[in-house]
Amino acid sequence: MAAQLDLSLLANISDPDLRASLQRLGNAMVEAPSAPAQEPAPPSGAKVIQFPLFPETTRPVSNDMARSALFSCIQGKDRRFIKDALLATVDGVEIRFTGEQLNQDDHDLLMTLVFLARTPALGKWVTVSAYAILKALGRKVSGKQYRELRADISRLAAGMVSIRNARDKIEYIGHHLIAQALQHEISRHWIYRLDPELGPLYGDMTHTLIDWEKRRASKGKDLARWVQLYMATHARPYPVKVDTLRQLSGSRAKALRNFRAQLRLALDDLTANEDIVDWRIEMPDDLVFVDRGKATSKSQRRLLDRIGSRT
Repeated sequence: MAAQLDLSLLANISDPDLRASLQRLGNAMVEAPSAPAQEPAPPSGAKVIQFPLFPETTRPVSNDMARSALFSCIQGKDRRFIKDALLATVDGVEIRFTGEQLNQDDHDLLMTLVFLARTPALGKWVTVSAYAILKALGRKVSGKQYRELRADISRLAAGMVSIRNARDKIEYIGHHLIAQALQHEISRHWIYRLDPELGPLYGDMTHTLIDWEKRRASKGKDLARWVQLYMATHARPYPVKVDTLRQLSGSRAKALRNFRAQLRLALDDLTANEDIVDWRIEMPDDLVFVDRGKATSKSQRRLLDRIGSRT
């Protein structure tokens, strides 16, 4: 059921056509017979749930998403439609997905939309121009790019994600990464809202801030971008098998030796991009060791210091 459009958005919109269209849409949603009654305002002193105020130079990533095959390292042309598929994840989390497969470009878009939604209460409508989204993503601006952005937003809105906490035996079914989205076709502004139930995925201990400049510098290097996020979510990455990374990244490489060769190139790319300072693969266990060096964030260093003080 559609949520009522927040008409307070109108005050910040200078485009008269867009403002008039939203006014008509908001009135129609209120007057429609099937529209739900407006929810009462929260009581005085009630906590308003919203994302943290992410710094401008960063983008947030959910640790559970980054450590799974939800946003894989495949190219757009290799997408498949999957139904209720159990994706590769780390221990303790299970993720099922129905829809057109998502990749690293989709993850960049979601990170950007979450970043833009950091100010209003979680689940409220956000308005932003398509031009601003494309520029934030480092994409060109053209008719083709506008059409591709529409397809990308539609993909995020249509895909259904179910997340199960294996420890607590609780499964959250039916999440859509974008709850709803509207586009004003003349001004090309997007108005969207995120699923408020996604809030816990971006809590203090469940999300990581990504250096956006370094992220954009890795554009087009699909496996490197996946590994970039995976490693960034670990204060001190522990050794992990090459085959484990192949599964978690959603790689289509059938032969492990082929993936290992691709992984070596990706790790070299991350070293050149200063996401990590060193790496090695040790045999016979085929374990990947990574040193993030100064790329470890201040909050992650504080966590390591607390852990160290207890040992």
